[in-house]
Amino acid sequence: MTLIEIYNLIEYISNKDFDGNIVTPEKFADLIKVVNIELFRKKTGLPEEYQPGRPIPAEFIDVTLINQDDLKPFKIRLPNRTVTAGVMSYPADYAHLQTLVYNYSKTINGIATTLPRQVEMLREAEFAARSGNYTKLPTTQHPIGIIRGDGLYILPATITSADLNYLRWPVDPVFNYTIGDGYLTYSASTSVEYEWSRGLHMTLTRMILSLVGINLREEQLIAYSEQKLKNP
Repeated sequence: MTLIEIYNLIEYISNKDFDGNIVTPEKFADLIKVVNIELFRKKTGLPEEYQPGRPIPAEFIDVTLINQDDLKPFKIRLPNRTVTAGVMSYPADYAHLQTLVYNYSKTINGIATTLPRQVEMLREAEFAARSGNYTKLPTTQHPIGIIRGDGLYILPATITSADLNYLRWPVDPVFNYTIGDGYLTYSASTSVEYEWSRGLHMTLTRMILSLVGINLREEQLIAYSEQKLKNP
């Protein structure tokens, strides 16, 4: 569904709501940005859903193949990204780390062989303990890392590049339009559609309706959508 199709559906539902919940074009343009980020947060794992003894949210990046598929537009792989003095800078659109992989090289039977080694990401206390423990010092075969504000820190510092796999932030959707004499004209050429797959557009629509006080189950929303198609 395009943004104008979603807007028309929401307007259709709002007109049938007797509580006066009206979604103006201006409000819609703001709400699509809100639910865009909120769905991304939900799909990647809401920390507020963690519970004592159960540090796993109801939904997170790799919980199901469907969830992985939903997030595929935002998965980025940057091979051989530079590490300077043990620090890899963040890409501008960085949201969440998936994996860091160091391509360890070893000669096997006289042949130079690349053996990818995942960088073990640690908490601050663990990172400090490992980096200062002589018997467990990080090596190129067993590198460690930590997420900090100014970059991804990797030990040993002799590592000069690594493959970065991360999730980028979704691009903000933009709803551009002009208002005429009692009607709205959508500008498709200057608008920015959702990057989410079509299968999630009803979810995003339901989230917008919920924010303005109209709570519908998915089957109700589908029914409204079918009514709208029959009576455009």
